[in-house]
Amino acid sequence: MIQLYRAGAQLTKVRGLMLFSLVCALGTAWWGWDLFRTYGSLPGDGGVLAPLGTRLAVGIGVASIGILFALGMAAYGRIYVSVLALDEPSGTLRASTVRFVGSRALIVPLTDVFGSNYRAGRFVNPAGVSVNAPWISVRVKGRRWPLIVDAQGEFTDRSLVARVLKFR
Repeated sequence: MIQLYRAGAQLTKVRGLMLFSLVCALGTAWWGWDLFRTYGSLPGDGGVLAPLGTRLAVGIGVASIGILFALGMAAYGRIYVSVLALDEPSGTLRASTVRFVGSRALIVPLTDVFGSNYRAGRFVNPAGVSVNAPWISVRVKGRRWPLIVDAQGEFTDRSLVARVLKFR
């Protein structure tokens, strides 16, 4: 098996953000529960407990922010490639994707790779904030969403990667 790509330090950032999203989900769930129980009872809120429907809406609204963040990171992890390897004898491509704990291997025949597109991932805001996050989307037969290969990762042989991923 020939290793084509490794996310390297970028994987640490993604995993850190995934774990942070779990902390946010727990924090907003607790905050939402607290608001559901007490919204309106503080002197600054009016000193009278708000109606059940209002408390429920506010509690669920606050809790859902963190929970949706964690669900979004879980979905992102399912498409973010941490390791890409080629098994030439069997003609397969092995892509390891990220989970909150560990990873999952996706093994696909090379014939199921439709093609790849490079995205520059550059953005410069007039306020001076800039982003440089290039990535490669890899279309695979039978998958709704493409796999994401972080172009800031470590490639062992770029020409082989370009051939295997069928760049357009």
